[in-house]
Amino acid sequence: MNQAPLLQAFEHYKLGRFEPAAELLQACLESSPYDGPANHLLGVIYYRQGRLAGARDHLARACATSGATPEMYNNYGAALKGLDDLRGAIAAYRCALALDPDYPDALSNLGVAYLAQGETERAIQTLRRAIALKPELTEAQLNLRNAYRDVVPPWHFAMVNDRPRNAAYRNAIARIVPGKRVLEIGTGAGLLAMLAARAGAASVTTCEANAVIAERARDIIACNGLADRVTVVSKHSTGLAVGHGLDERAEVLITETFSSDLLSEGILPAVEHAHRELLVPGAAMIPRYAVARGYLAGGPEIETMLFAGRSECFDLSAFNDFAPPVFAATLNNVPHHILSNDFELFSFDLRSHMFAMESRTIAVPAIKSGIAAAVVQWIRLDLAGTGQYENRPTPDPGAETHWTQILYRFPQPFAVSAGTIVNLVVGHDRRQLSVVRCA
Repeated sequence: MNQAPLLQAFEHYKLGRFEPAAELLQACLESSPYDGPANHLLGVIYYRQGRLAGARDHLARACATSGATPEMYNNYGAALKGLDDLRGAIAAYRCALALDPDYPDALSNLGVAYLAQGETERAIQTLRRAIALKPELTEAQLNLRNAYRDVVPPWHFAMVNDRPRNAAYRNAIARIVPGKRVLEIGTGAGLLAMLAARAGAASVTTCEANAVIAERARDIIACNGLADRVTVVSKHSTGLAVGHGLDERAEVLITETFSSDLLSEGILPAVEHAHRELLVPGAAMIPRYAVARGYLAGGPEIETMLFAGRSECFDLSAFNDFAPPVFAATLNNVPHHILSNDFELFSFDLRSHMFAMESRTIAVPAIKSGIAAAVVQWIRLDLAGTGQYENRPTPDPGAETHWTQILYRFPQPFAVSAGTIVNLVVGHDRRQLSVVRCA
């Protein structure tokens, strides 16, 4: 093929004149429909214009030629990903890397595709490699930060800076662990494991299901001079066994795998497995009890969070059918009406070896008049008899807690007065709490 039109098209492309470039390339392809460079450049132009199907077709033709380059396969992968063909995109990026294993742009794009496919650890490894090859590749750096965000949720940073929580665990650990073999479930940044080592534990084994977090925890523990006293195992606790990640059964279990609704991080199955396979009989538990507590609540601020009503003189109340029955929110410093005394939904003694599903009805008396909109629930941890941690809502402007509160929304707000009995069915399926008002 005469190269002059192709060169001219490329000059147009570099100057952002996509239409004249495309016209020249289309004319070239009429006489040489399988020309690799012409199909490649036209595919790139179509991709830049958002014409993804056309981009895919031309880039596929370019990649089918004997002179296909890593760049052609990389751009073909981008078009396929734009069309939500992740499997095809990954195959194309791998073809690019088969031709050039050190092609940072293809590595970056492959990492993004892995991330979109939910393969976060593989995405992180691939993106790290891209950045190592080309540190100025800002897109890879941004994508790596996004991948890290998927690994470590934002609340983790509030957790490690939650001073009342840290103090409560530190006091319990200092009293219980000296001279004992300790197992921690849920390494995170390694803070509780390091507290146990500093307090004089005979040994500390801590497990973390996410390999990326486990790797960073090892770095942090080593940086703090405790690598010889804390062993980080990159496994879920249920993947541990004596002789496989754990040298001996532990005498103390430390964990903070509690969600704001107490159960949804899988604490109950993890504790059952630990008692069965990883702990000595009568092992100490930090915490000893995990409790879900609550009160009836209402008030304009809470109703605004949970219900649609009149807005701009329009009635939007029919939209309430779509409202979630469970809602997480931080109620510290949020004015609301507390309409009952605090009551217990469930208390779990973590020294127990079995936790069965449960459902029961509780009668909650209102203590004042108002409009009840929800049950507000929080958690309380009994730290092995050394104190408690509780995230009950408070108007204290200095309150610190990384856990939110949970609102169990009633289908409709309803009026109560002092002495009104509100019957609630409370239950759990071992992984989630439920609170429903009886009709």
